[in-house]
Order: sequence, then structure tokens, then C-alpha cells
Amino acid sequence: MNSPSPQMSTPTDYQPLPDAWDEMWDAETGVRPHWGDLVEGLAGLGARDWSARGQRIKRLLRENGVTYHVYNDPRGYSRTWELDPIPLLIDAAEWQQIEAGLEQRAVLLDLILRDLYGPQTLLKRGLLPPDLIYAHAGYLRPLLGALPADRRQLIFYAADLVRGPDGRIWVMADRTQAPSGAGYALENRSVMARTFPEFLEDASVVRLNPWLEAVRGTLAGIGNSAGPVHGAREHPQVVVLTPGPANETYFEHAYLAARLGYNLAQGDDLTVRDGRVWLKSVQGLKPVDVILRRVDEEWCDPLELRQDSRLGVAGLVEAVRRGNVALANPLGSGLLENPALIPFLPVLAKTLLGERLLLPSAATWWCGQARERQHVLTNLPRLLLKPIHRGQSSDTVFGPDLDRKQLALWRARIEARPHLFVGQEPLQPSTTPAMHGAKLMPHKASLRAFLVAHETGYATLPGGLTRCSSGHKLSAQSGALNKDTWITPTQLVLRPPPAAGEIGLVQSPNQTQIQSQSQSQSLVSVAEPSALVIPTQPSANLILNATSYRGDSEILTSRAADNLFWTGRYLERAEAVTRLLRAVLDGLWEEETAPGLEPVLHALMRLMGYAPGDCGCKDRDDLATCVRELTTYSERPGNLANTVRNLLACAYSTREYWSVAIWRLLDRVERDWGQRPRRAGGSHERIDLWLGRLVDALAGLAGLASETLPREAGFRYFDLGRRIERGLTQSTLLTQTLHSRLTGEAERESLSLVLQSADSLITFRRRYRAEPFLAGVLELLLWDGESPRALIYQIHTARRHLTEFAHAGQRCSAERQLFSAEERLYAAEANIEDWRVDAPARQALIRTLSEVSSQLTAASDAITHTWFTHVQELHALRPEPPRS
Repeated sequence: MNSPSPQMSTPTDYQPLPDAWDEMWDAETGVRPHWGDLVEGLAGLGARDWSARGQRIKRLLRENGVTYHVYNDPRGYSRTWELDPIPLLIDAAEWQQIEAGLEQRAVLLDLILRDLYGPQTLLKRGLLPPDLIYAHAGYLRPLLGALPADRRQLIFYAADLVRGPDGRIWVMADRTQAPSGAGYALENRSVMARTFPEFLEDASVVRLNPWLEAVRGTLAGIGNSAGPVHGAREHPQVVVLTPGPANETYFEHAYLAARLGYNLAQGDDLTVRDGRVWLKSVQGLKPVDVILRRVDEEWCDPLELRQDSRLGVAGLVEAVRRGNVALANPLGSGLLENPALIPFLPVLAKTLLGERLLLPSAATWWCGQARERQHVLTNLPRLLLKPIHRGQSSDTVFGPDLDRKQLALWRARIEARPHLFVGQEPLQPSTTPAMHGAKLMPHKASLRAFLVAHETGYATLPGGLTRCSSGHKLSAQSGALNKDTWITPTQLVLRPPPAAGEIGLVQSPNQTQIQSQSQSQSLVSVAEPSALVIPTQPSANLILNATSYRGDSEILTSRAADNLFWTGRYLERAEAVTRLLRAVLDGLWEEETAPGLEPVLHALMRLMGYAPGDCGCKDRDDLATCVRELTTYSERPGNLANTVRNLLACAYSTREYWSVAIWRLLDRVERDWGQRPRRAGGSHERIDLWLGRLVDALAGLAGLASETLPREAGFRYFDLGRRIERGLTQSTLLTQTLHSRLTGEAERESLSLVLQSADSLITFRRRYRAEPFLAGVLELLLWDGESPRALIYQIHTARRHLTEFAHAGQRCSAERQLFSAEERLYAAEANIEDWRVDAPARQALIRTLSEVSSQLTAASDAITHTWFTHVQELHALRPEPPRS
């Protein structure tokens, strides 16, 4: 066989699997026509170019913070999304047929959903068995009658597709509750566009952005129809409800919120008052019209659904019943994921639509029926066994993998509760080329396709999320690879567009009355699905104005403000501790500076919550060991390891606010942290080099955040945290300096280390043209209002932020504390007489700095109590400071 594979380090023949349809290679004709140009282009890449592009994909995904959490993976939340460089190609003519079948299926499932939570005609006429519906955990009885039957309820729909050995596309599963993956598909395209731009352009691959605009338009439309009591609003408020950073697809939640311009909210960010959902923000309660739900429905309301849930909103079901909020997808839509519905869909399609299903489903037998149950029991060794509800005690069971004892056990389970299981015919998926080392190898593939409702039907994302694996498990949790999916419109024939000429809110003129097979009386009235336009270029009337779907001003949730504030504090604390550690290391290894080490070391101890001279090391006489302990020990709040970990956690919780450049630096901090010297060893040079890289990254983070965050509320909370923390650091450092009884050369070396740790040594030398002296150091680090390292500068800046909040009607008692701190600091400057060790002015300044520290801490507490009181998490920079 001639090789169709691109040239790697050593060219190899691509060998498709026997008895499987291969997406790229036809045994009789070779490379399939719609793959030809891509294969030719890839074949022209040399080994070095391939390696560079593969590394670019990995780097872009890592730097963009694209993660997917596989449970029990040691990499935890930081597991980077894995993307294969070879896309899956689908011919546009074939895609139109797939698309039509998907739209038909979405319309059918929407009708079933509305009926089962409304008149229940399908149950009354015996078209669906009651056990199939009522025994499913996704049937939510509190929602009966809550979903209006006169308008579409299934907003988002996804289907898992595979191609069989005969080349036909089969539907393996329906995803209707909170379908995940569309955000990853969009990010896959973004990365591929930056890695293989010439191939995307040459192939004229259909763009994905119009689908995202359709999502925004649809959510705005259902928002205008929600809340009949309060009336439609010109700019409906939409939030993305997420379980939080621990969820495996949290990246996608944050990604979609940022791309669509919506607030990302957790359950605690929302509250229900008088039957209406409100968003807790720093500006007060804001009404919510639409919830883009990414929390499984059973967890959405602890009052009426799952009582132990901390992810949902108490009273949400009541708000839905009153029609005051719209959910996409609605509560109860998980019922449609029941695989036991699959064998009934052909009859339901003829009954409700008067049509046959365009896309066949995998052969499925529900064990709640006697004949079907016997078929499953007899053929269990070759079938797939699935529970009717995902999340039950078992996942898909592969019959061929079971031994005799296991088969007997599963047969007993089926016979005990037959209505909870289905058997499904295994289907040999098609294969597609994927990179395996330097070779192209065939991998089994499945495609998740995504649809969103609009007024005249459903809009399909051109392509979707392809997953491939060399094994038989194709889920992301099982470690499957991901691929971009290209629809190549070389032979694309567009179907007629909707009347308004765009994917939007257009009323179809045709209303079809669907007739039952057994009676002429109509069951449901449904708009006839329209054809979907797949533009190859964005038209002016398709590009919607994003601002028309947003409010008049930024709404910052209290949780986001809290995390931004603490991101600022942890960032400043991490940088300060790192600089102090470097200063201590310099003092330890340079004999001439060792006598002046005491004030800096004591300041470091104080900041980390230790008593001076006690860092918890086993060998307290060895200061070098002590510093290593402070650098790597992670169990105590205040230590560098703990601070960096909390910084990353807070930044990750507010990822929708950070630019790509910031994510690159966060990724660098995380990678460098994993390479830190361990406590058992590490030379001075290695530790110093590592600390230098860390402080550079932290300083870069602070600078980029200041340059990229808009001067809105989010930036002000972030910078407030930084200013308060830097003020506390400077107060502690200078207090220890004033406590020191060093004189002469030892004092000068000590002051040099103080300036070095404050990144102000060069500024001091340029200004005074002299060796460090106490009066100059205090002037620069305490009272110089133009120095960004001075304590007074921190207080001024923090007060300015609070003044801006006050002008917006958000007052906080922290203003009083900061004003008092400022007055005391200026008074101390006016009372300076001399700086001898026992001089009254020196002792008075020590007391003043202690009072300023207390007022800064009180200001932080006041900010928390004013704006973050509903947040459950407690933040800690260090344990309670020890008493002297």
C-alpha cells in the first residue's frame, strides 16, 4: 500500500484496521477525495516542522490554561487538554445530511420533553411505558406542569455519533441535560488555526463563530420571554451556572462565559427572593433572566431536589414554576438521555413528525419488556449493558470483557430490576489517523455534534468535538485524544436561509399539526424545522452586536470580587516572601552581609507566622536548612508553598478575567513550582536561580494584570488586595529594622538587604549617591508618595479605589481606617528628632507602624464584610502572629 501519511521522522505506511471504515483511506481508491489536499499538505512537512508544530499545540493549550480534570489523575485540575494535530474531515455534502438528521432528532426530543412534563399524551396513549419514564432518576416530579408546552424547551442538544463498518452514521447517545464539549471544540479550532493556518485557509473550512452568535441570540430571546410577572427587559441578564473549579469541564464554563460576555456564577452567587432569581454582586442584588446551566439538574435546588447539594440555588424550582427565570437546558431535560427511549424513537418520529428518523440509532433493547429482556440475557456476552440513568452504580459494561462469574452476576441484577437496564448492540467505530509518536496510526473515533435552538429550528455547530482512542473507550475521562473537526465545503450546496436572512429570532410562517397514528387529533403543535445556513464567510447581518445582549455596566459577583481581592493579596505576599528569601540567602552565603541579616530574617519569620528564630526546622542552628524549609514546606499558612498554591487557586477561580498572556505566566509559575528544590538538598546557586525565576514571573503577573485589566471594579478589588498586602509587608519589614540595635557597618549591610528585598536598592543609590542610612531608607519606603514601594503610596492608592467605589454608591468603613492610618503616618514624620536606638522618636515610629498594620488589617476585614460576606471559603495568609 502506498503511504498517504505525512512525512514524519521516518515515513511509514498507514495501515487501517481490518473490518473498519477508515475516514481517510479507502481500500479501493486510496485517499478519500475530501482528504486529498490536507494529506498532500501534511506530506510536505519535514520532521523538524512536525515536531515544532506539535510542540506549539501543547504550548498553546498549556499557556491558554485549557484543562480537563480526569478524576484520580495525579495532575489534578492542571491536566492540560490533549489535542491530536490531525483533524477529522467530513465532506460538506455528507454533513448536510447529518445535520438534517440531528435537527430532526432535536425537534423530536423537544416535543417528547414538553409532553412528558405537560399533558403526558404519550403515556396516556401507551406510546411510552410508564416504568421507562417514572423509574428514571431524571424525571423530576416537582417540574410537572412547569415547562410551557407552547414554546421550545430543549435549547441545547448534543449527540454522540459513530460511523459503522458500512459507512453509515449512527447515533449512540443523546445529550440533553447540560451537554459539554462545545467550548473545547471552539478552542480546538483556535489552536489549530494558529498551528496550521495555511491548511485551514486552503480547505475553506466552515467557520464556527456564527454558531456562537446564534447561542447568544437564542439566550437573549428566551430571556425576553422569561419573567412575565416583571415583563421582558431590553437586555436580559444571563449567567453561566457552574459547579466550580473542581468540575472536570470548568475551563469550558469560564471560556463560554468570557466568549459570550456573561457572568460566571456558582450556586452561592445566586439567591431566590419572592420567586425570582438574583445575582449577588458588589453593587447589590441584580435580577437574573436566563441561566445557562452547567450543573446537573439533581444538584440545582437543595430545597426540592437533592437536599445535600451545595452546588445549587434554594428555591430555583419555584422560580421556574412561576416563569420568572429561563434555564438552558431546563430542569428535567436529563430524562431524554435515557437510552431506553432509543427503541421507541422511530415510532414516536412517525407519530409526532409524520417522518422516519433520518439518522438511525444503535440497536437497543430495554429490559423492562419481557421479549427484549430475554434477548439481552441470552446475548449478554456480546452486548453492551447500560444503566438507564447516567451516574448510577455502574457505567457501561462490555459483555465481551466479562467472565462466567461476572456474567451470572449481571444477569441476576438484570432479573432483579430489569427496567433499570438496556442492552445495546456494539458497533465497530470507524477509524481515523492520529499521531502516535512519529507515526500515523488508526484510532477508533466518535463525534459529538452540538445544536442550539433558534426560533425556526436548530443551528448545528459545523463539525463538533471528535474523540479517538486505540481502545474501545472513547470518553474524555478514559483518556481519549481530542481532534478538531473540519467541514470542507468543496461541494457545499446551501439550503435556503430563513426569511430574515440570518440565524436569529425569526417566526416560521408554517405551523404543522402533528397527527397521531391512532387518532386524527393533534398531539402537539410545533414549528416546522427550517434549513440551516452554513456561511463560508460572515455576513454583516449575521455578526450580532455583543453589547446588545449585555447590561449597561459590568456586574461583578461578590465571589469574583473576593477571589480577585485575594489573588492580589496572595500575589503580593508571594513576591514579598520570595524577595525576602533571596535577601536572606544572599546574607547567608556572603560573610560580609551576614551580621546585618537579623532584621530581614525576623521580618520573614513574622510574615510567615513564626516567632523570630523559630521556623520549625529540625536543625535550628543551620539557617540554610531553615531557608529551604521556608521555601518548600507546604503545610503551614504563610509559607511560600502555601501562598503560591492559594494564589493559583484564586486565579483559577477567576480565570474569565485573565488575558492569555497572564495565563502563560501562571502556567510558568505552576511549572516552576513543580521544579522547586526539595528540602533535603539543593545548592545555594540552584535555590537562588529558582527564586529568581519565581520572582520574575510574579512581578510579571502584577505588571500584566495592571496593564490588561480594565479600570473597572474587578481591577480595583485586585489592586486593593495588592496595596493592603504590600502595606502590611512594608510595615513589618521596617518595624523589624527599627527594632534592630545594629550600628555601623552591620547596620549598613542590614539596610542594603532591606532595600534589596523591597526592590529599591538602585533607586536609593541613584537618589542619595551614598551607602544606605536609616533616615533615607525610611523616607523612601515610608513617606515618598511617588515611590510605588512606599507605605504611604499603598494607603493613597487604596483610598483612591475606595473613593471610586463611593462615587458609585458603594461605601465601606475601610475608608475611615485608611484615613486614620494616613494621618498617623504623616504625624510620625513630623515628630522625627533623631534615630538613635533608644530615641523616643524611633520608639514612637515603631508604635505608629504597629497601629498602621492594625488599621490595614481592619480595612481588609471591612472590605470583606461589606462586599464578600456571603462567600463560604476562608482565606489565610498565615497563622495568628506570635506574641513577642
